[in-house]
Amino acid sequence: MSSAPDEAEVAGAAQTTLVAVGALIEAPVRNRADKTIGRIAELMLTAGKGQVAYVVVARGGVLGIGETLHAVSWCDFTVDPLDGHLTLDIDELDPASAFDKDPWPVAIGS
Repeated sequence: MSSAPDEAEVAGAAQTTLVAVGALIEAPVRNRADKTIGRIAELMLTAGKGQVAYVVVARGGVLGIGETLHAVSWCDFTVDPLDGHLTLDIDELDPASAFDKDPWPVAIGS
């Protein structure tokens, strides 16, 4: 009887720390210079596949008014499980990734 594959084999990624989705909502997003550039508004999952389709990063505004939403690939983030923030492996959010509150993208990168 074979043992179950470890997390790295399943995910195919270097990071193997499990992170609760609920802990990520409203978490700050920082750039490589450790400057806060937004917050996680939502994680969009692909039903039936168990995959993160994209992460919605909100930037600016007050109480949701005037903020911009950006669809960002989950692969572009590094999660710090100790303090709960996420680092986006870019300096600033790409204006091309911005979208309106209605409708939201079905997928990104294709």
